[in-house]
Amino acid sequence: MFPNGVGEYVDLMQDLIPEMKDGTVRTAIDTGCGVASWGGDLLDRGILTVSLAPRDNHEAQVQFALERGIPAILGVISTQRLPFPSDSFDMAHCSRCLIPWTEFGGIYLMEIHRILRPGGFWVLSGPPVNYERRWRGWNTTKAKDNSCYEKLARDTYPPKCDDSLEPDSGWYTPLRACFVVPDQKYKKSGLTYMPKWPERLHATPERVTTVHGTSTSTFSHDSGKWKKRIQHYKKLLPDLGTDKIRNVMDMNTVYGGFAAALINDPLWVMNVVSAYGPNTLPVVYDRGLIGTFHDWCEAFSTYPRTYDLLHLDGLFTAESHRCEMKYVLLEMDRILRPGGHAIIRESAYFVDAIATIAKGMRWGCRKENTEYGVDKEKILICQKKLWQSSNKGSR
Repeated sequence: MFPNGVGEYVDLMQDLIPEMKDGTVRTAIDTGCGVASWGGDLLDRGILTVSLAPRDNHEAQVQFALERGIPAILGVISTQRLPFPSDSFDMAHCSRCLIPWTEFGGIYLMEIHRILRPGGFWVLSGPPVNYERRWRGWNTTKAKDNSCYEKLARDTYPPKCDDSLEPDSGWYTPLRACFVVPDQKYKKSGLTYMPKWPERLHATPERVTTVHGTSTSTFSHDSGKWKKRIQHYKKLLPDLGTDKIRNVMDMNTVYGGFAAALINDPLWVMNVVSAYGPNTLPVVYDRGLIGTFHDWCEAFSTYPRTYDLLHLDGLFTAESHRCEMKYVLLEMDRILRPGGHAIIRESAYFVDAIATIAKGMRWGCRKENTEYGVDKEKILICQKKLWQSSNKGSR
């Protein structure tokens, strides 16, 4: 894939796209990622990449990437939108990914257009690539404003999507042969106007106002709250913040505060936002973090035993009317590595019931107080054990 190594490949790319060096580009998606070598190299350079590949019986590429400690999920551009909001990624990449970009009226490229931030870069590479002669092919970005869209004739193909299709809808939403025009109200969501990393992490995103009941003060309060919580978590789970925990999932994030408070630790966090709750995922991406939509009544798009730590905050309180607790816990058991941990922050009403089911899965759990020491909310610190069924019980 990279004859001279992925490092030299990215070095050449950075020479052509200087924004990869100065903190402008922070989030990326690699479609058809293989074993996620590109995303792994960028991770060392401060660029957080979602490596995306379909399930492969022969190579299990996503599983291999996660075993290496690189962010990756199972996914394919086919008939439905990818589980991300619009204007999420600063860069999209495809290196010999075999996606037929020009087929079906270019519908797959329109999906990349939807999730790519205005001013963001789309990189398409494949043999033969002569960087010196073809460098202008790399100097292609999504339009920085809407002026070019306004000049298009009405009968232009592909057409602009009408108002009936929500741009941020990314859960079981069919692909359509139309392109999404960025909302002019949120000009600061364009890459040109975004604060550079790491200032971007703590700046209040413009799109926070799209979340009902949210304001700048709400966002700031959430950030401060999670700093205090993480300090408490590290006392309860000393492995957190060390090289023993690498792949982490926040199962029901709001603004990515959990991940932001861990930003200086040697780990990465997959932020999951409920497909049926308030859409805060654009805020997560505007902060320079990564995440996905999901419904915990279903299995998550990953292989078994791929995460070292799962964190949830009130998930069962919010979703118990929709999803049975035991099935969510069984899915957590599937994706958690043996020896991995779960931090379950829940109301006292659910904690005992969760502990009972966890015991049946042979997890070791202990109940702890929150940092505030209140009775109405408790924390379960659980560890998945490595065990094998006995021969006697196998008949």
